[in-house]
Amino acid sequence: MTKTKQKFCVMGATSFGGRAVINSLLLQGHDVLGIARRNLPLEPFKISNKNLVNLNWLQADLVMDTGKIASNINSFAPDYIIDFMGQGMVAHSWAFPYQWYNTNISKKSELLNNINWKEFLKLYIRISTPEVFGSVDEAITENHVFNPSTPYAVSHAAMDQHLNLLNKHTSFPSIIARYANFYGPGQQLYRIIPKAIYYALTEQKLTLDGGGLSERAFIYKDDIASSIDALITKGQTGEAYHFSDNNCVSIRSLVHNITTYCDIDFNKFIRIGADRSGKDQRYFMSGKKARESLGWQPKTSLEQGISKTINWVNKYKDFITPDLLNYHHNYRETYERNS
Repeated sequence: MTKTKQKFCVMGATSFGGRAVINSLLLQGHDVLGIARRNLPLEPFKISNKNLVNLNWLQADLVMDTGKIASNINSFAPDYIIDFMGQGMVAHSWAFPYQWYNTNISKKSELLNNINWKEFLKLYIRISTPEVFGSVDEAITENHVFNPSTPYAVSHAAMDQHLNLLNKHTSFPSIIARYANFYGPGQQLYRIIPKAIYYALTEQKLTLDGGGLSERAFIYKDDIASSIDALITKGQTGEAYHFSDNNCVSIRSLVHNITTYCDIDFNKFIRIGADRSGKDQRYFMSGKKARESLGWQPKTSLEQGISKTINWVNKYKDFITPDLLNYHHNYRETYERNS
């Protein structure tokens, strides 16, 4: 990335990926506007950085405060927007699909329509998901046909297509980036890697949905940040890029490895639970385009990353309370109470 100080807006700033990118941008000396529906995170998720004075923070909800977010972005006039913002969690999208569609399609497109991007924006990077392709046996390329199998995935596929239209018809400077599963120190504890580690370190049983037979690839937080650098320096607008480790592992084998690192008996650690509705069996993206076009390679192996995450969980396990181990869906309560 250029060493000239520039202005970045990170949407979805309290997400794991958002915090990883903000930390990297601050270390490089850039000015950052972080936007999230929550305030600055506290321990164990705190953003600790010597250049924290360069971080501007806007607490705002995409559904409730669409105009406020657009106004603040226009005032800040960022050179780059990195967009992690949206309604997440696959399984929960079946309960109230309209909430995912309203947030991830309707409100996001409204926000983009109100940004005066022609006046300042060099690049908008949308963080999308391989779930737009559904369950696929072969390595997924950027040209693979969309086949979403959950409301969550449908909402992301629609927004990806909307951005492609904007780029084609208005030259909106967008890039779509899709990633293997994020992980690393600081990740929300309801995600599989930190949750399995915490349960292992505290001698609790872990439930494996469907026996843990689904397969995923993983990408460490530092490799997320380096991919953003690569997109800014070498990425082409209107294109999509996939970022993934070269290995795809079953959740069962992933958890087995964690129990080995933690020196506990895998068979005594797990219990088998029912599988999630509509869950795709396998995601595995080809990173060939990112390697050849951007010169990007993941630098942290899954073994190294798990070891670092174990150290983090061990350090902060006294901060961890039961509510941090479960995802809390709050769109419906927040939005409908104020409607």
